[in-house]
Amino acid sequence: MLAWLLAAVVLTPPAAVAAEGPPDDESRRVAPYADTPDAIVTEMLKLANVGPRDYVIDLGSGDGRLVISAVRDFGAHGGLGVDINDKLVAYASASAAQAGVADRVRFVRADLFDTDIRAATVVTVYLFPAVMRRLRDKLWAELAPGTRVVSHDFPFPGWAVERVATFAAPEKNDTVGRRDAVVYLYVVPQRKGAPKD
Repeated sequence: MLAWLLAAVVLTPPAAVAAEGPPDDESRRVAPYADTPDAIVTEMLKLANVGPRDYVIDLGSGDGRLVISAVRDFGAHGGLGVDINDKLVAYASASAAQAGVADRVRFVRADLFDTDIRAATVVTVYLFPAVMRRLRDKLWAELAPGTRVVSHDFPFPGWAVERVATFAAPEKNDTVGRRDAVVYLYVVPQRKGAPKD
């Protein structure tokens, strides 16, 4: 999931991938790359009530920590991370192997708007506000009723929020000038018409 830099990273960077350097500019199409603090990853997965029946898809998965945590720490039966940056996909795949969950998660290089997300029971995102309306329409059209969607910091316009939670994230102060993270939980409703802008 795209997020903010951590002071302490739980996953040790796989040396071969880490040596390649920062992500290229392709990853900036819908959001810049930044690591989600592990504490916020945990809160997002708790808010979605992730468990053994869940298949978690993270759109804009970055270093893969959210999908890895969903399987390793919350017992989700599987997960998919989608990112447009080859280096991040390679890094996330190496991290999944290191964490012992490579048999249950996969990471792919793809445009999130072209990705088949119908298998998800939980979707997580941390993307620019400018793409949230378009992404909302994709989620609304493709996900089954009852699917939980968690967005970090930016709400979906015109979609009723189930729950909102705010958490301390002092490490974000250096990058965005704020010391908290807001997490929004949505549930895909029975089809009664598209959300209103």
